[in-house]
Amino acid sequence: MKHEAQVGKFVGRPLERVEDASLLAGQAPFCDDHATRPDTLHAAIVRSPHAHAEIVAIDARQALQQPGVVAVLTGHEIRQDSDPFLTVLRQPIDQWSLAIDRVRFVGEAVAVVIAKDRYLAEDAAEHVKVEYRPLPCVVDAEAAAQARAPLVHEAVGSNILSERHFNYGDPDRAFAEADRVVELTVYYPRNSQTPLEGYVVVAHYRPEEGVYDVLSNFQGPFTVHPVMSKALRVKGPQLRMRSPAYSGGGSASSRRSSPTWC
Repeated sequence: MKHEAQVGKFVGRPLERVEDASLLAGQAPFCDDHATRPDTLHAAIVRSPHAHAEIVAIDARQALQQPGVVAVLTGHEIRQDSDPFLTVLRQPIDQWSLAIDRVRFVGEAVAVVIAKDRYLAEDAAEHVKVEYRPLPCVVDAEAAAQARAPLVHEAVGSNILSERHFNYGDPDRAFAEADRVVELTVYYPRNSQTPLEGYVVVAHYRPEEGVYDVLSNFQGPFTVHPVMSKALRVKGPQLRMRSPAYSGGGSASSRRSSPTWC
C-alpha cells in the first residue's frame, strides 16, 4: 500500500534553473555587451511587405547617397559572391540570404544597407525603393495543398514539398477490429517565439590569416558551420564560428554554457 501511494509522485531532486540569478541581477551578458572593432560596419535589412510578389526593380541610389552608407546589397550581388544554403529537402529550391526575383513571405529580406553605425543604416534603409508585382497567395494550409493553389516554388510543381508515411504494427487490422473509430481534425494556430534577444552576428575577416571570425548567438554552431562555409565559398578551416556564453535559441541570456569554437 505504501508503494501504491507513491505512484505518480516525483522521486528525486528536480533539475534547478541556473540562469535566473544572472538575469534577475542584470548581470547576464547580451551580444551588445561584447567588444567590437572601432571600424565595425552595421547592417539594416529591407524587408518585403508582400506575402508573394515578383521583385520588378530595386533602386538603391538614394540610399547610397545617405551619410555613412558604404554599400547596399541586393539578391543579385549576393548570388555573385555566395551560394544558396543547404536544405534538407531534395527539391529544386534555392534558399538565399536575400530574395532573388521573388518574395515568398511577409518580411523576407530583399536588401541590406551597410553603414558606419546602426542608426545611419536604418535611416538609409528607408530610402531603398523596391517595386513589386503582387502575386496570388494563400494562407490556409489545406487550401495551399490543393492542385490549383498558387505555388510558392514553381520549380517544385506543388506546395507539398515532403510527404512521408510511417506504419507500425498492423494499423489496418486494428481499425477493422475496433468497436468504434473516431476521426478528428485539429487546426493549430500560428505562434511565434519571443526570445530576450534576436539573433546577432559580429563578423571579422582577418586577411593575414585568410580566416573569417564570426561571433553569433546561435545554439548549434557545429551544424551551421558546414552550411555557412559552403554558402560563403570558403573552406572549413577558414571559417571560425564562436558561440558566446549564455548563447541559445536566439537569446544570449537564455542558457548558461561555455564558449564554443568551430
